[in-house]
Amino acid sequence: MDLIVTDTNGIPTGSYASWTLDLAYGSGENDFDLQCPARLQPGCRWWVDGTGWGGIVDDVKTGVTGGEGELTYHGRDWHGLLASKILEPDKGKDYLTMSGTIGTLLRTVISRIGLQDIITVTEGTSKTARWQFDRYCDAWSGLSKMLRASGLRLRITAAQNGVTVDAPPITAAGDLIDSDLIDFDATLASHPINHLICLGKGELKDRIVVHWYADQKGTLSHTQTIKGADERTSVYELSNADAVELETKGKTKLQELRDTGSIDVDVESDGIDLDVGDTVTGRDNTTGIKVTAEITKKIIKIEDGIPTVTYEATTASTESTGETGGGGSSSGDGHAYYAGSGLTLSNWTFSADVTAADLETVRKTATEANKAASDASAEIGGARDLAKQAGVKADTATTTAQTALAAAQARILDITASAPVTVTRTDETAAITVAQATSSADGLLAAADKKKLDGIQSGANKYALPVASTATLGGVKPDGKTITIGQDGTITAQSSATAASFLAAHPIGSLYWCVAGDPNDHGGTWKEIHTIIGGHVWQRLA
Repeated sequence: MDLIVTDTNGIPTGSYASWTLDLAYGSGENDFDLQCPARLQPGCRWWVDGTGWGGIVDDVKTGVTGGEGELTYHGRDWHGLLASKILEPDKGKDYLTMSGTIGTLLRTVISRIGLQDIITVTEGTSKTARWQFDRYCDAWSGLSKMLRASGLRLRITAAQNGVTVDAPPITAAGDLIDSDLIDFDATLASHPINHLICLGKGELKDRIVVHWYADQKGTLSHTQTIKGADERTSVYELSNADAVELETKGKTKLQELRDTGSIDVDVESDGIDLDVGDTVTGRDNTTGIKVTAEITKKIIKIEDGIPTVTYEATTASTESTGETGGGGSSSGDGHAYYAGSGLTLSNWTFSADVTAADLETVRKTATEANKAASDASAEIGGARDLAKQAGVKADTATTTAQTALAAAQARILDITASAPVTVTRTDETAAITVAQATSSADGLLAAADKKKLDGIQSGANKYALPVASTATLGGVKPDGKTITIGQDGTITAQSSATAASFLAAHPIGSLYWCVAGDPNDHGGTWKEIHTIIGGHVWQRLA
């Protein structure tokens, strides 16, 4: 199991096989302590491919023992990253509410808290939801609560291509696993408080008094049903409460007093992979107590690349199916059974004393049931006729729909087009596309090319270069006489100046270079000098 580490930009920089980790996420904790050979700094990330184990380094701790230093990197795991973000209501709103598919809701929240560059949402379910988040809750708690309401949980997975989240169904590990995976100590309250006298504002006879009662099924009301030795009464002092507050808080207090049983649950991880939000169930076959626990924290410890996973759980429900004083009882999500007149429950078996009066009652009930069945049979016959009529109408509707479909398909016959337009047809649907223009083919003009055209000024290609002169910049215009261009590209210019001006420009002793021609034609005495630069060089002697 290799550790992958990155720089502060999330780019992987190394992989390590020997490392130590203490990570916990869920209830109360979403952080880690990591020791590895890499030199990390705050902002660096790490993960284990294919798991939800990973996070961002927030702190670097140094410890020195025996002259040797050891670095420990502490930070938020992926769940802690979500827990460090708060979901605020929109301005002017009391609550943040969302609706849509689960994937859409996850993406909206991830984007809202600014983690879309780190976490990607993958579609794992087509379920939809409309949800109102608690005010100013953290993103981890808010998303977990939203998904739990739909029977889902949040799953985070990291790999080379990034961190992803999805929402798989909650795993309910019960009959499919060994119940020995759950160790629990249970204390069940068989005779809890069932009468609470709530005392509010006032003095003596003027004091507000509210009585709350619980019946044998645990239902709370203002009517007393349990009396005598089975009644257990307590007093609740709330001296500043008015009648309304006393009603609410008194009921809550009685419920708390009744929940005096205790359950301590430990879940072993051998052979099963669970996550926060999953449930596991175990049973004590001796007492008939069944405990269902919800995973609230997952703890991962790794030493030299070898992981150890443990879980913490809270009791989701408890159920007792054992015998209790002639009648079964249960707590939590179980069911209760109570013996009535002439009815007993012994060794999981109900027994009853049946009299002639009882049999007469049964006979009357059977007669009434027979009449009801006869009436129902007649109604079924009428319903059968209606069903046949509906079948005929359905066949007619099918024929009409098929005729309409054929007519719709016939409306699109043959559509032809020439380049750059292309037409394709699938059944009754025709698609028309136009190719993009290229240097050799017609088509639509690309936006980039249109932008280039818009940047060219009007008439920019109509400029004519003037002929150069002593007063004007421009091009040279060969006329074949005074200016010529040879086959090798040599330009020769012949001056139209007079002989006198030519001799004045070239005094005795000066040099004159030309491609062709003889300066003696202009007067004076000239001598040609050998040159290696091409053309002819003349020196004026007189």
